[in-house]
Parts: sequence; structure tokens; C-alpha cells
Amino acid sequence: MKISNPIKDSIGETLFITLYMKSLESKKKNPIINDPKACDLVSYINYDFSKYKDAIRSSVGVAVRTKHFDGIVKSYIEDHYDPIVVSIGCGLDTRYYRIGSLAKKAIFYDLDIDEVIKLRRQLITPAENNYYISSSMLDPKWMDKLKEKHPSGDFIFIIEGILMYFEEEEVKSVFQNLASKFSKSEIHFDIVNEWLSKNSHIHDSVKHTNAKFKFGTNDDKLFEKYSRFLVHTKSYLYSDFKEWKRVGLLKNFLMQVIPRYKYAGRMLSYIIK
Repeated sequence: MKISNPIKDSIGETLFITLYMKSLESKKKNPIINDPKACDLVSYINYDFSKYKDAIRSSVGVAVRTKHFDGIVKSYIEDHYDPIVVSIGCGLDTRYYRIGSLAKKAIFYDLDIDEVIKLRRQLITPAENNYYISSSMLDPKWMDKLKEKHPSGDFIFIIEGILMYFEEEEVKSVFQNLASKFSKSEIHFDIVNEWLSKNSHIHDSVKHTNAKFKFGTNDDKLFEKYSRFLVHTKSYLYSDFKEWKRVGLLKNFLMQVIPRYKYAGRMLSYIIK
């Protein structure tokens, strides 16, 4: 029996985009990612996923982004003594399972708003080293609790597919709070540019929801201005990845030569000093 969609929040609903794209990719020949659990979850939920079936850029983009962040998390776990992996705006992501046995060497926290975490609990039973946090990312109380629980932990924060839906002042507050509480940690996240932040109505998947982009920047070092402890280390363009060619010849060409398309979406890496 399928579970009816309980998500009323417009931003929360976007979790179905990323979930569906991971399932679509996993069913392809030579997939960019392999996420059988995402395929199972799609089959359990009564939701009209078909409205996203032609969103090729989202399909490839989500897969590229997922593989990229999975790789970063794997490397972090291997390189740190007490790794704490925090996914902010986790939705129904199953990174814990995608990275395999390495996940047992870290502690995972998945954070999202209450209605999303309730759905997550219905569908995904957490492993013994995987915990769910029901909270807005804007409320710093969850940060204080994590810091209190793991005073010497090595923290890595993944903020995936969420920042563009908030106002800049809200985004700024999240980064300032993280910077003030988690020294010697890492933050990895994705953003859109100013042009795309004003044009979510033409985004191939978001246009089918009530969610709207609010924040975008053309400056990858913008977050350094939020706190003297934040340091930009690297930026990644989707077109940097060989798998991006799967969007098709024309779309790939446009991403290579037209700046507003080329820099429409990026993935950034920051450290907290």
C-alpha cells in the first residue's frame, strides 16, 4: 500500500524532484549513481512523479551533484578520526546507504523540517549511527545540541538543493552560525547564479512545483564576507564533469559558451578556520 504525500510545504515538496531523479538515473544503463533505495522509495509514495519525467537537466544535474557530494563525504570519513556528517535539508536522500560500509565509520545526522522528517521515519529506518533532526536549518538550537554532544567531533556539513529557496539574510544567518560554532569544519553546498534565481519558473523541474528561487549569487567568495572564519577552497561547474554531456549536444554547448547558463549552478567547498 502506497503512502499518501503528507508534504504541504512548497520547499519540502522539492524533495520529490531529487528523489525521482536519483531513481531515474539508477535505472539507466551505466548510471552516474546507483541508488536502489531511491527506486524503492518512489514506488512506496503516492505522488505524481510523471510531471518531472522530461526534466533531463535536472536528472543529470542531480546525479552529478549526488556523486560529487558522495565522493566528498567518503574522502572526509577516510581522512578524519571522528567524522560527523550532517545533511542539511536531507529530504529522502539515502547517502548513508550509497556510500556502503564506509558509513559505519562515521556518525550521520539528517536534518529537515518536521513534516519531512515524519515522512522519512515512515519510509527509512535509520541505522544505529544515523540520527534524524526535526528542525528548520535557520534555528541554531540544533547546532548547539550537536556541538554539545560532539565537542571534539570532525564535522562536515552538506547543504544540498536548498539554499536557493531562502532569502540571502536567512542563508547568511546559517553560515554565520555554523562559522561561529564549528571551527575546523567543512561546508559543501550548491548555489545558483543571480540570473537563475530570478527565473525558477523556467527551471525544468522546479517550474512544476510552487517553490520559488529567492537567493542566487555570481560571487563564489560571497560567503567569506559573512564571517572571517569562512574560507572558500574550490568551486565546481556542472559542465566540469564528463557526465554532464548526457544532457545532450545543444544543452552542453550552451553551458560551455553562454556565461549565464555556464554559471547557473555551481557546487562550492568552504572550510571554517
